Amino acid sequence: MPRGPYTGAEVKLWAAKSTALSCENLVLALRAHGYDSCMMEGFDEVRVRKLLKLDDAAFPITVVGAGERAAGGVFWPQLRFERELFVREL
Repeated sequence: MPRGPYTGAEVKLWAAKSTALSCENLVLALRAHGYDSCMMEGFDEVRVRKLLKLDDAAFPITVVGAGERAAGGVFWPQLRFERELFVREL
């Protein structure tokens, strides 16, 4: 017996969660094929709707940037710590 979603707010929450899970799979698949990607929140919804020609009822949840990694794509030197400082085997 289904237990929801019943209200518009519950449907919107369900859609947001499902989309987030789908985006995670997309990001993992992109990496498996040699591409880098980044899921982004906090974008300008109005501009995304305009760019994609969506109506006001559309509910953009996330933006995923994807592409090939540039050879010099790291902006600053990476700092690595010894594994033993963080991983303790019992």
